Amino acid sequence: MRWEFAIQQKLKVALLLAGIMLLVLLFNVLERRNIAAINQSVTSIYKDRLVPATDIFYLTEKLYYKRFEIERLLTSDWKSTTKVKHQLLDHNKGIEDLIRSFEKTYLVDKETQFLNQLRSQITSYNLIEQKILANAAAGDLSEAKKLYEHEGKALLMDNIRNLSVLAKIQTDVGNELKKDSEGILATSDMLSNIQMILVIIIGIMIVSLISISKALAVKQDSFNLN
Repeated sequence: MRWEFAIQQKLKVALLLAGIMLLVLLFNVLERRNIAAINQSVTSIYKDRLVPATDIFYLTEKLYYKRFEIERLLTSDWKSTTKVKHQLLDHNKGIEDLIRSFEKTYLVDKETQFLNQLRSQITSYNLIEQKILANAAAGDLSEAKKLYEHEGKALLMDNIRNLSVLAKIQTDVGNELKKDSEGILATSDMLSNIQMILVIIIGIMIVSLISISKALAVKQDSFNLN
């Protein structure tokens, strides 16, 4: 009976040990997923937040350059509208490239909304800009100034303000990604602690199995001596 009891105890310990090992394997899989999620989050912060934030800076810079070119043309005696036109075309191409680059990143709904609005307003401003250049080229600086002061300037500043709003959204989404990463790290830390506890339990069980085996060996020796 003692032998049967000892064997039963060893089986129970072995089954419990196997269950704990399966839990350790499960936690290991979960940790690997957490690491992959953290890696994805960090990559998104760089690729979808930091890089577009740089694009926003350059977009703002180019819009200010466009404003500078137009205002220089309208407030000076410099009559070379052709050169200004070429410079504005270069800025427009740069702006379009930056917007396309921005559109390839992951965008939340608000970002998509503001980016579409920005593209529409930039298109509207460019049409006014062409009229300003046409009037300036024809020598009608008065009409060109009127167009810029009454329509162009306000629309251009709206574009710049939209970029500021877009930058704020970028920051908010970046903070959300940061909080998600912190939550994943907390979960990973908890899983690591549980695994440490399970490893300790496994160690205790191994010692118990060794003790049971030694006890059985002693009893077997005593039985043989008798």
